[in-house]
Amino acid sequence: MRKWIQTAFALVAAISMTLADAGPSFAASGSNDHYYGNQQHLPQIKADKAWKTVNSNTAITIAVLDTGADYNHPDLKENLLPGINLVPTARSAQDDNGHGTEVIGVLAARGNNGIGVSGVLWNAKVLPIKVLDSRAVADLDLVAKGINTALDRGAKVILMSVSSMSYSRALTNAVNRAEASGAVLIAASGNEGNRVAYPGAYPTVIAVGGVKSNNEPIYESNSGPELNLMAPGLNVFTTRLGGTYGSFSGTSAAAPQVAGAAALIMARYPKLRPIDVRQLLYQTATDLGEKGWDRRTGYGLLNVEKAVTSAVSSDFLEPNNVQSSAKAFPIESQIRGNLGPNDTTDWYKMDVPYDGRVSLTAAVNSIVSAPMAATFYSENRTPATYYIGNGDTITVPAKAGQLDIRLVRNGGVNAFSYVLTSKFTINPDRNEPNDTMGTARPLVGNQISVNGSFHSEGDQDWFSYYVREYGRLSVTVSPDNKRMDPVLAIGRQEQGRSTTWDPLYDDGDRDDPSERAQKEVSPGKYFLRISEYEQNAVNGEYRLDLSFTPVKKDVNEPNDSYRQASNLAGGTVMTGTLPTAADSDWFQFTVSAESYVTIRAPFIPVSSGVRIALYSGDNFNYALASTNEVAELSDQGKDILGLRLKPGKYYIRLNSGVPFKYDAYRLTVNQQLLVGGYRDISGHWARAEIVRLSNRGIVKGFADATFKPNAAVTRAQFATMLIQAMRASGLPVPSAYTGKSTFRDLPKKHWAYNSMGIAYQVGIMKGYPNRQMKPDQPITRAEMASMIARAHNVLLYTRSTSSYRDVPTSHWASPAIEALTARNWLNGYGSMFRPQGIATRAEVVVLIAKAYKM
Repeated sequence: MRKWIQTAFALVAAISMTLADAGPSFAASGSNDHYYGNQQHLPQIKADKAWKTVNSNTAITIAVLDTGADYNHPDLKENLLPGINLVPTARSAQDDNGHGTEVIGVLAARGNNGIGVSGVLWNAKVLPIKVLDSRAVADLDLVAKGINTALDRGAKVILMSVSSMSYSRALTNAVNRAEASGAVLIAASGNEGNRVAYPGAYPTVIAVGGVKSNNEPIYESNSGPELNLMAPGLNVFTTRLGGTYGSFSGTSAAAPQVAGAAALIMARYPKLRPIDVRQLLYQTATDLGEKGWDRRTGYGLLNVEKAVTSAVSSDFLEPNNVQSSAKAFPIESQIRGNLGPNDTTDWYKMDVPYDGRVSLTAAVNSIVSAPMAATFYSENRTPATYYIGNGDTITVPAKAGQLDIRLVRNGGVNAFSYVLTSKFTINPDRNEPNDTMGTARPLVGNQISVNGSFHSEGDQDWFSYYVREYGRLSVTVSPDNKRMDPVLAIGRQEQGRSTTWDPLYDDGDRDDPSERAQKEVSPGKYFLRISEYEQNAVNGEYRLDLSFTPVKKDVNEPNDSYRQASNLAGGTVMTGTLPTAADSDWFQFTVSAESYVTIRAPFIPVSSGVRIALYSGDNFNYALASTNEVAELSDQGKDILGLRLKPGKYYIRLNSGVPFKYDAYRLTVNQQLLVGGYRDISGHWARAEIVRLSNRGIVKGFADATFKPNAAVTRAQFATMLIQAMRASGLPVPSAYTGKSTFRDLPKKHWAYNSMGIAYQVGIMKGYPNRQMKPDQPITRAEMASMIARAHNVLLYTRSTSSYRDVPTSHWASPAIEALTARNWLNGYGSMFRPQGIATRAEVVVLIAKAYKM
């Protein structure tokens, strides 16, 4: 994250409790501290069992580089040395954030004192060094200064629950000094859900990730080849500011547990070197995930009991004498092993993430100049053998994938031990050399994607792009890991060959370091310069995505007034852009016969702000129809406008309060000739009857100029049609319903109240039990026949035979169906009538027309 370092505190809720509100949980064993039972992380790492062997270390100084400490906390003050403040804005090492107090509580809250909680260490000499300000943020160089200050004060364990994705030369030098001074360094792996952060990423720093109570890594915990150990990192109960207690989470909570274990090891074995302490912690860890070391959980879960009761091994990775039992050798890490007359070969496997170079630096305790040979087996490469002695560094090319390494003792050499420290350097990307404007790589096309890297300090990648027309340039630089913090610069070469640069695009943050730029461009040559914020070399790649979108040509321009309106033929898709809020696009079309006109917009580039208005050629002062929701209706797939229009010329005006010029709208006009005022009956078999009855006002269509001839007819609609037909035929029909019967589902305000009431009153329609009329229920063909028969007072009687196979003479509607069939008012479907079929609007119209001779 830029040049800053932050606490490795997870982005999960922290639970704060005071002594008064934290429920007591008494220790069953191990410690008599009041809240020991809340500290589930201690038995998880077997600290409680380790205390039977060793529980304190007051012989060494343990430095904690953090936000300071609460010197008044009853569970900490007896274990704290006078602190050191390195933050210019702070007055002392007194904690002004809380993070340091939480970390130190996990490490060394006074144990077994009958109050509060217990640290991994019960008694200790903790030196708080304040390097983080009140926001828990610091400059990397200040952390390096903190390490050097700790070393100057003789610290042998240095804990850093801090993380930064940036590399720092000053921090590197401080870490190297710590190793040479005999100090063990422990750091949180970080909480970005990404690669292990610095300082944990250094080979000689123990990088600690966090797990949950089920030993699964917490989501945020960083992982990768530099990860070494895991410890509980979720809801770790500890000390807090103001003499309180509570839980906190993240790799910040995990790292102090390992630091405490390191101090306990050093209490038992004070002469161990830092590498011995590290190796002992790794060899005694409880394996998690894949067998042996893995990128997700390192060497496994911290096991304090085993760490303080085991002897350090100089070669715990055995057996690895054959290739099939090769052990993991992560890049950017350190391994130790032995070779001798009885153990002549060690095999390792290295996961190489990119094409690059692997360097191994050796420390070998043999007086022979080259006691062993290393052979490297990389895919599609000839094996290469190098001879290694103490202090040697060898560098070999490696392809992305698995690199197998075989170490062999040279003949006649006595037994010896070795330590190998690995380093990986990514190869220059395929665009190199492109470090200057003069060597800028040209990018060609409207959609381009290239990969790049920063293979050396100060590396810059230059690209050029030629723009041939006005448009929009979009550029995204996306790193594949958060250690890379790209900065993007875009400049335009002017005619005098000078380049005018935009302000740097440098808006990436800790969670998303990608850079994005979008700008309007004109014809000319543009340069893109991509660099790393700290000018660091980074083992990672970025992807550069460039897209150019030209301004969409509006072929209908100029059409900014009705006099310039473009012709819009029926069914033709017209396109256009509205690049400014003042722009209007006009179209015209002609209606030759009365029609229903539908205007649709299959696509609108913006989500709102588009307005359409329809004018008659006779009057531009008043719109026949308009809407401001063109975009919204388009998104919903609905018509924009729909209305009946008489013959004449019409004009459409389109404008937008949200301009767009990189994509075009699509507009269509569809005309449907009206037959009898309807647009959906021109070819229908009942067309003539529908027109006749509509003209006499017996039936009506819908507001959208449809009749819907094949739609079902409800009881309310059928009753209304029948009453209208009877009146048109001169039959005596009451003007209003005067009956006393009431129906629960037919209130007086219902649109068909009178029609259904009259039909009921004169005996045409019958109700249902529970005083229901079911006005919205579709009628069946059997009901239709019966109601027409009643309306005409047709003589009904049971026939001896039936005209239809599906209407037996015993059917309740058979008399009515036979009577209407005999009069040729009603037809079936061949030999079938389908009495339970739903009657359509067209069938009803034809039946009424025949029954009333209309």
